[in-house]
Amino acid sequence: MYVVLAGAGLVGSQIAKALESQHDVVVIDLRPEVRDRLATLDVRVLVGQATDPEVLTEAKVDRADAFIACTDRDEVNLIVSMLAKGLGARQVLCFVGRASYAEILTDPRAAEVLGHRIDKVIWAQRSVAEEIIEIVQVPGALDMETLAGGRLRFVEYRIAAGGVFAQQPLAGQQWPEGVHLAGILRGRTFLAREDEGLAQIVLEPGDRLLFATTPLGFTALQACFAPRGRVRRIMVVGGGSVGYMVARELVKHKLEITIVERDARRCEFLSEHLSSAWVLHGDGTDLDLLTEEGLSRSDVLVAVTDNDEKNLLVSLLAKQMGVPKVITRVGRPEHQQLFEQVGIDVPVTPTVSAVRQVVDWLAPEVGHVPVLEETLDLIEVELPKRYRRMPLSGLNLPRGATVVAVLNGQRASLPGPSTTVEGGDHLLILAPREIENEVLRRLA
Repeated sequence: MYVVLAGAGLVGSQIAKALESQHDVVVIDLRPEVRDRLATLDVRVLVGQATDPEVLTEAKVDRADAFIACTDRDEVNLIVSMLAKGLGARQVLCFVGRASYAEILTDPRAAEVLGHRIDKVIWAQRSVAEEIIEIVQVPGALDMETLAGGRLRFVEYRIAAGGVFAQQPLAGQQWPEGVHLAGILRGRTFLAREDEGLAQIVLEPGDRLLFATTPLGFTALQACFAPRGRVRRIMVVGGGSVGYMVARELVKHKLEITIVERDARRCEFLSEHLSSAWVLHGDGTDLDLLTEEGLSRSDVLVAVTDNDEKNLLVSLLAKQMGVPKVITRVGRPEHQQLFEQVGIDVPVTPTVSAVRQVVDWLAPEVGHVPVLEETLDLIEVELPKRYRRMPLSGLNLPRGATVVAVLNGQRASLPGPSTTVEGGDHLLILAPREIENEVLRRLA
């Protein structure tokens, strides 16, 4: 794909990094120093104003498969999106930073006026809120994705220090029926099911186990990792846009929601619009307040203020008080690994969540699995017709890639010793991003 990006700030740089290995990318930015900052990436940088038609023409926007407006200014993104579409870009994606713009641009009445000049709008705050909502509702899991139209699940668990699986040999584990262990993330290393030596591994605290399951298998697996049952009580620290959207969705599921917000006027707004939630005016880092309001009895803490230091502090307090799952907003992607290293269960970053949406939008056949450092992809590949029926083990996959499911029409099955595949079957393959092209090449 030929992709043109307008803007190389925090969001644009992360998008360029995510796309450069799979796409032909051109980046437009006003700042000359961007050339040096992106020098390690395989992208072309044009220095100039993105709203200048001459710059857009030089970027060959007329032949762009996708144009992504991701500057730091909403007004610029809106103008350049419409210019790009007018010049011939096939699809246009526009980033916005304000809720008002996101609401207007997704309103059907606005679509009637704008026509099809903006194909997709991304508001990073909404992206991260949607991710948090999904994570909250799966006790014990770091994340869960639905596959094959809801017929399968892909779920990630971390081995807890002192938990029942810590220091236990992997070979001795009997997973429930309908559960397939795809691999393990240990630090920065992904060990696929087929890798030599995986069976000899002793599970250590911090290891991440990646499973594909049937719906029934998922329920049984949940009992292994989350014996407390379903989530009931959630405390949200930070009542801004993200906190409000998270609470608004979760109260629909009859969950007990407590919101802690330090701004009195914002508390009035939250109380007015979330009548079934308990809204507290106070500092989310006040240990006495958190203790009085029952943080230790909460099933999940969601820390989503706009300050990384405060989010980290309240999250560490929650872990010390025994909260089973802590989800923490991290403003800058480079801080995400640090938050994990100090024991935060699920650090989430608006930029990373938004970049994931971009990747999925450009390649809907590739399902993105949100795991450590965004290094893994879940690829759906259709086997060419030349493949005659053969054992799954006969596929020539590169080391580090593993099949997690086989789809044939309406049938979705997990891999097993007797699994066979043939031309026309669709395979869901988990692989490190750096070998994705090799996977596709070998199965072409």
